[in-house]
Amino acid sequence: MIKTVKVAVIGAGFMGSMHASIFASDPRAELVAVVDRDTTRGQALAESIGKGVRVYASHEELLAAETLDLVSICTPDHLHLEPALAIAAKGVNLFIEKPIASTLEDGRRIVEACKAADVKLGVGYLLRFDPRYYKARELIEAGKIGKPIHLYARRNSARTEGPKRYAGTLPLAMHVTVHDVDMVLWMLKGQVPVTAYAQQTDILLGEMGTQDTIAGVVRFSGGTVVTFESAWSLPAGARHMIDARLELIGTEGSFEVQCGDSGLYFADNQSSQEIDTQHWPEIGGKVGGDLRQQLSSVLDWVNGVECQVATGEEALLSLELTQALVKSAETGEVQRL
Repeated sequence: MIKTVKVAVIGAGFMGSMHASIFASDPRAELVAVVDRDTTRGQALAESIGKGVRVYASHEELLAAETLDLVSICTPDHLHLEPALAIAAKGVNLFIEKPIASTLEDGRRIVEACKAADVKLGVGYLLRFDPRYYKARELIEAGKIGKPIHLYARRNSARTEGPKRYAGTLPLAMHVTVHDVDMVLWMLKGQVPVTAYAQQTDILLGEMGTQDTIAGVVRFSGGTVVTFESAWSLPAGARHMIDARLELIGTEGSFEVQCGDSGLYFADNQSSQEIDTQHWPEIGGKVGGDLRQQLSSVLDWVNGVECQVATGEEALLSLELTQALVKSAETGEVQRL
């Protein structure tokens, strides 16, 4: 019998509020509490959900008061370590929004703590739950592509999106490119990255403490070459919220994953925009899309069902390669992994 999963969410911001909403509306979960240092923000989120959700100002208060099965950490990346270590020590399963941490040292400590406590650790790489990317990976697994020769991964968005929320925290690549890095590593199972080279610009967004774009080339141990392109400097009026693609050429076939068009475009006399239909659209008053599918799978995973959620070890590999691209872009030197 599958038990109800008692869940708490740490962080009541952009992602945390959606995590809380999804868990609260899933009959397999009981959203017990939300945690935010800004208790006013946390209280507003709890009140919007209802159902007696409690509010705490710290993970220490949460762990002292509640018995939990799962905690979802949606804080800024550099604040993952302390709550993750404390939650693992309490014997509670962890789900952490990507990347696992802002440094490899912190990421390794989180993985080691979860292993020592024998608790589950998953990391939120949303593309694994996007059916377009998932089905593309199936083509590789089925042998329809043959041996991968070259991949091209692009993820560009408007300057009004990412920089508005994240500028000055971590490099562009840690917020954006890391998504495609995880997907490429997942698709190229059996190969490991050998060298990484990248260049970046800060012509537009440098004053905000971030980069306009980063472009990198990575060679893998099986000979496959991957080109990464990420930017959040498209103009505010750009049609695509996220202009993303993944192309693969293999010895026996090729595929293209096209994610630029959401399928729903709206315009009036003041503006025009694409409306999200894929990642976290609100449907019938509930958050849906890939994010709901991911968190729904996480609830099954806590109860012992296998799913494609990224492991802590996989998240470390994604972080290592992404940081190699960042270091190469900063130094102009090829990085060897």
